[in-house]
Amino acid sequence: MVNTDQGRQFTSFAWTGRLKRVDTRISMGGKGCCLDNIFIERLRRSLKYECVYLYAWETGAQARAGLGS
Repeated sequence: MVNTDQGRQFTSFAWTGRLKRVDTRISMGGKGCCLDNIFIERLRRSLKYECVYLYAWETGAQARAGLGS
């Protein structure tokens, strides 16, 4: 089993080269740096517990509308 939590797919030359070609600023800390994605992880956790787990949407469109509101 491959551990994708290390972000290997996001640090490859293919991916970072693509980002550089379209003038995207790349922000990465060192391996194991908990501050790299803490804000996104908290947002994801809040969305799951305050929205996704409370509603049983049947389609992607319903989920998008629910998350948007």
